[in-house]
Amino acid sequence: MTELIEQYMRTLKLGGLAKNWRSVQYVSTEQYLTELLKIELHEREINRINRMVKTAGFRVMKTLDDFVWNSSIELPHVLTQEYMTELSFLQPKENLIFMGAVGTGKTHLATAIALKACQEGHRVRFFTAAELANILLEKNTKGTLNNFLNTLKKVELIVIDEIGFVPLHKDAAELLFQVISDCYERKSLIITSNLEFSQWNTVFGDNRLTAALVDRLIHHSHIIIFSGESYRLTQSMNRRRTKKGV
Repeated sequence: MTELIEQYMRTLKLGGLAKNWRSVQYVSTEQYLTELLKIELHEREINRINRMVKTAGFRVMKTLDDFVWNSSIELPHVLTQEYMTELSFLQPKENLIFMGAVGTGKTHLATAIALKACQEGHRVRFFTAAELANILLEKNTKGTLNNFLNTLKKVELIVIDEIGFVPLHKDAAELLFQVISDCYERKSLIITSNLEFSQWNTVFGDNRLTAALVDRLIHHSHIIIFSGESYRLTQSMNRRRTKKGV
């Protein structure tokens, strides 16, 4: 009978109940039914969040618990760590721009904030600048660009990582400009870059387009400077010292 009950539950797509219904103690009909429904709702919420995290497209998972704040991370005086990590910037549709040298924690923090947004039920997409540029070019060639842009309109937070690592083709730069323009005052962006704004023309290849893009991007943005040494290099050097000391 137990196997039959669980089979019925799975047929009705009640996977949470099928796994956990036997752990519920019966006190009254109302209490028992309430506990069963709570189990199923909790399971569905977990599955929904897992789907959102998968759809976001994170390259690696990074959490805020693993992130090390230090004095080399320079916040503007109107911004606090809590404002970022508690996702307060999402409601007013503000942007976060992380600028600094390679390996200083920009991508880690961007990923961790975006992951928390997913876990709290916000729709998120994560791209590197080169990846997004290639997707836009491919969709444009295939005639499916508008469909892709419409999917982005449903997203609350877009992360564009590593602007500055690869110069963009003229068409890709224009398409990326369109994406950022479409986000203006409609959703939040997190941008990471190893270049100052004055050098972005080396990426986008057009001074006027670059100026227009930066103008839209910084209007509702908080700019955070990562001025320390490479975190990965520091870790590597520490491991070498530890091995030599053994």
